[in-house]
Amino acid sequence: MRSLQLLVLSLFALPPVAGLLLLILPKVLGRIVTILSVVALSAISVYLFASFDKPFQILIPEYSDKVVMIADVLLLVYFAFIAIKRKSVLVGLLTIGQAIALGYLIKLLGHHEGGIHAQFYIDRLSLFMFLLINIVSGIIATYSLQYIDEEDCSPYRKKFFMFTMLWFIGVMNLVVSADNLEYFFLFFELTTLASYIFISFRKDNESVNNALRALWMNQIGGIAILGAMIYSLSTIGYGTLSFQTLVKAAPTVGLLFPLALLAVAALIKGAQMPFSSWLLGAMVAPTPVSALLHSSTMVKIAPFIILRLAPAIKGTSLSLVIIALTGFVFLAAAISALAQDNFKRILAFSTVSLLGLMILMAAIGTDTAIVTCLILILFHGISKCMLFLNAGVLEKKFHLKSALDMDRLAESGPFTAFVVCIGFISLMLPPFGAFVGKWFSIEILGSTLRQTRGLTAIVMLAIACGGAVLSLLYFKVMGLLISRSGEKDKVTFETTHPLYNVNLILLLALILAGVVSLPFLLTGYFGPVASDVLGSAVAVDVQSNYSISIGTMNLPVIPMILAFLILPVSLFISLFIRFRKVDRVKEYTCGEKIDYKFNSFYFDTEFLLPYFKAVGLVFFALIIILTVI
Repeated sequence: MRSLQLLVLSLFALPPVAGLLLLILPKVLGRIVTILSVVALSAISVYLFASFDKPFQILIPEYSDKVVMIADVLLLVYFAFIAIKRKSVLVGLLTIGQAIALGYLIKLLGHHEGGIHAQFYIDRLSLFMFLLINIVSGIIATYSLQYIDEEDCSPYRKKFFMFTMLWFIGVMNLVVSADNLEYFFLFFELTTLASYIFISFRKDNESVNNALRALWMNQIGGIAILGAMIYSLSTIGYGTLSFQTLVKAAPTVGLLFPLALLAVAALIKGAQMPFSSWLLGAMVAPTPVSALLHSSTMVKIAPFIILRLAPAIKGTSLSLVIIALTGFVFLAAAISALAQDNFKRILAFSTVSLLGLMILMAAIGTDTAIVTCLILILFHGISKCMLFLNAGVLEKKFHLKSALDMDRLAESGPFTAFVVCIGFISLMLPPFGAFVGKWFSIEILGSTLRQTRGLTAIVMLAIACGGAVLSLLYFKVMGLLISRSGEKDKVTFETTHPLYNVNLILLLALILAGVVSLPFLLTGYFGPVASDVLGSAVAVDVQSNYSISIGTMNLPVIPMILAFLILPVSLFISLFIRFRKVDRVKEYTCGEKIDYKFNSFYFDTEFLLPYFKAVGLVFFALIIILTVI
């Protein structure tokens, strides 16, 4: 057990140490350090999961509480500095609010030095997140070595970017391990600081304004966490800052208000409407930042928190409001994506949508729903990472950002187009994990929420329609990619930097490995993690008739494989098969010049976004109101 604790501590310490080395080492040595660090973090994460026996705590000296408290204060001082420097009233007011709440919390705590106590709790959910964070984020980090090298900035700023990326990976490992809410607050706010640094990296007005928006929106989440801590310490029956103790005490106390505040922090970090604009604004940052925030790390804090709360909120009014909100967001964000032309914004809206589905499943809290949430978290993280990194290739190699400009990309960049198509297909078609997650989502809603049939019917309809809209969106982009002018019969692959190719191939391999090993992953990976989340055994089995069962749900494997052979394979073939001796002509337009926009292929939904945000705000208010009454 001691060795496992030391390995977990190495996940906290190795990334920032490696990042500091990058600041002082030459470029070549810095690249070697980054790659070795990423390999080490990935190997440690795999070993920890394979060697895990039962949950354990990590004991640390009590004086570390003082260090955390000082770090909280210094962080707020820096936020105040940003508010003054950028003349941001919102950041300033929220920083003052955080300072007042933190001061009152410190008064309640009355820290004392000396002794040893536990502030970190490691279970299979933490280890599940370690795998996602360190492997996928590690791929992003190695990809970034070349991407940031091509940025127009000073050598020091390039090193600082890589330092921030590695430091951020370490912070994320801390976030998913912290049991003490005071520690969790610090790590939560450090991810907020990282998002500000990343989004403002290019220093133009749009980048700075979007970074400030990300800062003040996530500060609201920080205030919610502070409120949860103050309420917990002031309420008879709670009196604790331990995540685990708080969740266990909630049913006995009968007051869900602190859990509601933690849920609000999660939903904001997960960019659920009306707070989605901070994540959409992150698209102005360098593309690896988009991959880091959208795929494996930052936004996955949201479903992680709700999974932690799931045993206490399952079947409560808080759970029902979260289900209604996230079901609405799943559809609303999918509809909003139809109006987008920028490739990264299309990916961003679909991320907001799928995050809603993950949080929805976590809020339902049944064994099957928890497994479904975990499936979506993992496979969405891998697929979205690959799509965002490919967006970086499109930007650097082909100088393309608009989806409409990617028309006939399969002719000039067949491998790039192939990777994009695989990415989209892995998010919507069988037998990929994201499809399995959506399949189970609809099954779960139909079988587990019978006491609220009206809400269930509405949410099921939203998920079905949202899934259809997202598929429409993905096919729309793929249709442009695989279209051809008919002028080229020979397939000529583009040349891109090896660091780009290697990392994209690794992600492709992970996606395909996920398909092949899905039965094993369900029984040996997702099932045990769900068991730790719920504190009880979760039945996951592979039947002799080639179907997978989770609780009462069954998933037939053979029909999925047949569907894969019929539709996805035909799309792959269309990228590389050329029909010779065939007359090819353009569409006849009577000589008229038609200026198409991407959204003109269907309809413009941009005008709906303010209404979507207003509805989302109502749901956020209900989360607080229903848990106070």
